[in-house]
Order: sequence, then structure tokens, then C-alpha cells
Amino acid sequence: MKTLWLFICLFLAMLMFGCATVPSLRVSQPWIRSLKSGESIEPANSVKIDVSGTTLPLLGNEQLVSETLRLQLAQLIRRRGFTVEENNYGYIVKLTYKTDRSDRMKYSSTISSTNTLEYTTSTSSGAGATSGLGVSIARAISALSSRSTTGGTQTAEQILSYTHTISIELSNREGVMSWKGESTWDTKDLNILNGIIPALQLVLSNLPSDKTVRPEVQEIKDTHVKNYYRLECRGVWFTCPALPYRILFSDNSPSNTDIAVPISVINQNAFAAYVDLIQTAEYALPAGDEKDWRNPLQISFWKHVTLGGQYSLGPDKRSINILIELTGKSNGYYIDKCKIADDKEFSDFNNRLQKWREALYNYYDVYKR
Repeated sequence: MKTLWLFICLFLAMLMFGCATVPSLRVSQPWIRSLKSGESIEPANSVKIDVSGTTLPLLGNEQLVSETLRLQLAQLIRRRGFTVEENNYGYIVKLTYKTDRSDRMKYSSTISSTNTLEYTTSTSSGAGATSGLGVSIARAISALSSRSTTGGTQTAEQILSYTHTISIELSNREGVMSWKGESTWDTKDLNILNGIIPALQLVLSNLPSDKTVRPEVQEIKDTHVKNYYRLECRGVWFTCPALPYRILFSDNSPSNTDIAVPISVINQNAFAAYVDLIQTAEYALPAGDEKDWRNPLQISFWKHVTLGGQYSLGPDKRSINILIELTGKSNGYYIDKCKIADDKEFSDFNNRLQKWREALYNYYDVYKR
């Protein structure tokens, strides 16, 4: 009997890992650029945040949109070690945004052929990069593109599109700029607030941070876990700055009347921490043997990935370690397990992540010093 159960477990494990694949549907990556002066930036300093912008297809005052963006940016700035102050501050952070309507042509084609792969990297994530490497490698993977040797039928149609552009500038009280990050992306969504957290995090990934800071997240009530899942996660594809593919909690259809929380979600009170980590993680730990990490652009690494982070949970600010395991399918990543990990398990993850970070640094460090 024990032998039969062992065989069944082995078969299921082989089936699960055998079905994993690198997703083919990549997340559309925003264009980003960051520039900095020779001055060092101290994350422990305090900042004042100013926000201004326009949404050209709409009319009226932008005050409420600006205030919402200010709160989102303040949250992300704090987790990098800065404090946000209105009066006694050392830096000024200015966020400027703009939304334009930019309808465009959408081309689609039916092609059957053998494809080859090529890749390019943008200036901000190219040779010699030393910061934001987790984001840089995700953008490099996303830039991998299929090039077909044969053609087929092609159609074109005009689609509604909007272009969102943001700029974040960090200056001292005298107005001398130390750092600037910029991003622009096209979307069918007029509302810049939708998906703004990953966009801001992409820009901020090149800003220094204090790794000891634990972000604070709210704890979900036992009686309202289903409500949170239905309102925030069910049927929602998330994007992560550290991953080139989108993420879904469950493959259940949103039209399904069953709203049970996926069994992959353990320690359900920490649901908000799982969602936050997915949208803000700057490093993802891929599968693969460490000795093969000399080429981090190897696609096969990205069938299975793990995200990890530390948080302060709920009103009592309880310290927790979060781990999220993801498996790739053709249309994106699906969550195998998200949980509160014990210190030993999280330490093992961190040790392996440190080796991955060193592999990325060695890969990008192409110049003699």
C-alpha cells in the first residue's frame, strides 16, 4: 500500500512539474529611464511629495487624482526607508503625470512557421547596470521576441488607446536635482490609477533603498477573506516589476458562482501582503541550478519562480515572512502556494536569492574597474 501511495505521489509531482512551461504571453513593458547626479542619496532622509498632472480627455480639477497618486507614491517611498514630511524634510519628490488619447492601429496575423528568438535591452537595463537588476532582467526577458520566417493573413483595425506618462524627480531643498525617473506606457484604460503601483515601482527600482524596512499591510478579517478575494483578486491578472509575465491567483472563471478562496492561499489573513508583494517585488527567484545562472536570460529558468518579502501585519504590526510560489502556463503564471514562512524557510530562500543577485551583478558587470 505504501508503495502504491509513493507511486501516486511521484506521478502527481511529475505531472505538475511536467505541465509547467514558460508563459508565451508577455506583459507589455513600459518604457523607463532613470538618471542621477554624482551626489549620494540617503534613504534614511525625509521627503516632501508634490504631485501635479493632467488627463487631457477629461475636464475639471485633478486634485483628487493627484492626492490618490501622492498617497500611493508615499507608501512606496516609505518602504525604501524614507520618511514623508510636509515641513521638516531634506528632499523634495515631485511626481508629474499626463494622460493623452492616442488611438492606434492594431495588427494581427495568422502565422505557422518555425520561430527564432532575439533580444534587446534598453539603455536603463543594459551593460554596466548596477541597481534594479531584478527589474532589469525581467525587462530583458520580456524583450525576447519571436521572429518568423514565413507570413500569413494579416488584419488591421483601429483601437482606442491612451498614453500615460509619469516623471519622478528628487531634489534637495535648494532645488538641485539628484535623481530623475521617467516612464510611459500605452493602455486601453483611461484611468491612470489602475495599475499605477507596478508602474511607480518600476521607476523607483533604481532609487536606493533600506532593505531592513518592513512595509505595513492590513490584516484581513477571518469573516471577510472571501469578500477580499472576490473584490480584489478573483479573475484579476496582476503584473509584477520583477517578472515579464502576468499572474493569476486561480484559473477559475470569473463567471463561476463558486467564490471559494483558492487552496493555494494559506494563512489567508495575510492576503493583502500577498497582493502587495506581487505588485511590488523587485526580485524574483527563478528555478534552475545555481551553476547555470551564468546566463540569467536562459528562458527555461522561468517555468517556476518564487517571490519573497517581509511585512508588518495588522494593527499589532506582527513581523511575518511571505513566500509566493508560481508556476508558468502558456497564458501566464498561476500561484501554487502563498503563505507565511518560518524563519528557517525564509532564510534558505534569502540565501539562494543572494546568490541569484550576485549572478545578475556578475552578468551585468561588463566593464573593467
